[in-house]
Amino acid sequence: MEGAAVLGVAASLAGCGASKAPEQLIVKGDKFEVTLQEYDQLLRQMPPVTKEAVAPMRRMLLQQLIDEKLLAEAAVSAGMDDDPDNSQAIAAAKRSILAQAYLRNLTGKLPKADPRDVEAYYKAHPALFSNRRRFIVEEYVLKSDIPNLRSYTDALDHGDFNTLAAVISNTIPFLQPAVVARFTDELPENRDVLDKLTVGSTIVYQSPGQLHLGRIQSITVEPLPLEAATGKIEQSLAAERVADIAQATVKTLRKSRNVEILNANLKQAVADTAPKAPQS
Repeated sequence: MEGAAVLGVAASLAGCGASKAPEQLIVKGDKFEVTLQEYDQLLRQMPPVTKEAVAPMRRMLLQQLIDEKLLAEAAVSAGMDDDPDNSQAIAAAKRSILAQAYLRNLTGKLPKADPRDVEAYYKAHPALFSNRRRFIVEEYVLKSDIPNLRSYTDALDHGDFNTLAAVISNTIPFLQPAVVARFTDELPENRDVLDKLTVGSTIVYQSPGQLHLGRIQSITVEPLPLEAATGKIEQSLAAERVADIAQATVKTLRKSRNVEILNANLKQAVADTAPKAPQS
């Protein structure tokens, strides 16, 4: 995003006083407080925003944090943290946080990728780099949780983009299509599908919380040279390494704890989805 500034500007806030007071207060009330550390943690979770949006976003997030803490403390006072559903959700959140923290501890100091590995990755993925394509897509963007989402995908699958446009004009009349540029690596991972796309093809893909339904307007080949791709390749290689370490760690932990799935149906379902060993 041009002119984007990472919202994690809280680091500059922390530098103003966190070292002087480990639990510096930024909001105070009757038996209520919000610390700089809580606010900083929330800011660090936010995605990049434009420079102009930083200040209003920070104000909005502080208000949300105050409201959330007040509501959470009210829920605890009402004993709602003892409700079985709530306590299970809290335990699940804690479990997820600790599991991710353990993996970060294992993989936090991975060595930088060898330049030879970077070059090999580049050559092995021509569709992403040397033969990278740029698609101009006219698309509708729908929230993933809207009612009757399937009716829109069906309109595109069983008709065409004009059919989809007619359905949307009747149900969401204010929604207009946007024209966007997408490179190969920004579209679904199914390379077989991408290779078959031509001008006029329809496409459906997802982004966090959104479903994109579009039509290809034009396609051009815009190679990405190795020098420009190195950073992205290093990230991909690091992600693969993290995944390998996580898989090996879990395998060791399962073996050491004699983990066995007891339910026959679930055991079979897991076996059916497990990767097959290569034939010798």
